[in-house]
Amino acid sequence: MVSGIYLSAHGMDFLMNRQEQIANNLANINTTGYKASDLFSRAYQRYLTDDVQRPGVNREIKADQVFVDYSEGPMHQTDQPLDCCIRGTGFFTVMGAGGVSYTRNGNFSMDADGYLVTAEGAKVLGEQGYIRCNRKQQIDISENGNVMQDNQLRGQLKIADFKKPYKMLRTGNSCFVPQQPDNPEIKSTGFAVKAGYLEGSNANPIRTMTDMIDAERGYEANAKVLLAQDDTLDKAVNQIGRVGG
Repeated sequence: MVSGIYLSAHGMDFLMNRQEQIANNLANINTTGYKASDLFSRAYQRYLTDDVQRPGVNREIKADQVFVDYSEGPMHQTDQPLDCCIRGTGFFTVMGAGGVSYTRNGNFSMDADGYLVTAEGAKVLGEQGYIRCNRKQQIDISENGNVMQDNQLRGQLKIADFKKPYKMLRTGNSCFVPQQPDNPEIKSTGFAVKAGYLEGSNANPIRTMTDMIDAERGYEANAKVLLAQDDTLDKAVNQIGRVGG
């Protein structure tokens, strides 16, 4: 009985954590370059020498780790020459206040000095450093990432990739950094840059709402089971024990 209460509480805790991930996905349905996340759950049993004395301690249901879905989101046409979308593998490389990070959000613009920057002001990195353009001239970005003005090369977008499965950490604003220091970036080879397009969020609104409802129902079910077991335990202690006395 105590074991059942313990397992129900663990189930509720896991579903609360999963609901946080789902809510974050829902909030970023319209965020450019956003990648949906969810939780892996792990159920396991540890055989302890004192499992009889401590019922429930040897069984757990817990969140194993957060995983991110890196699949491509839908491509939306904007007709803005500085908007870029990656078709295939890889990330744009940008330099923000916290250092180098990687993103699929290609909503770029030029700052007052002519540098190519993200919507948050991070500078976009090219193969040879920052990309600086003439604010008065038209910009053309080719599929291999070359940034051209008046037939002159201003730089080439640095499209980086990593070994799969990706081991990345979110840093906000649809950006990621490598999770481990021994996970160096490599040059992406299977990509094409599409100028005038942006990659939308890969969080499916219908599936996200369905997942949220499932998590809510699972939480409610665990809560009811926990309360029922607690009520049974209360009767066993206070009523059956009194009759036996």
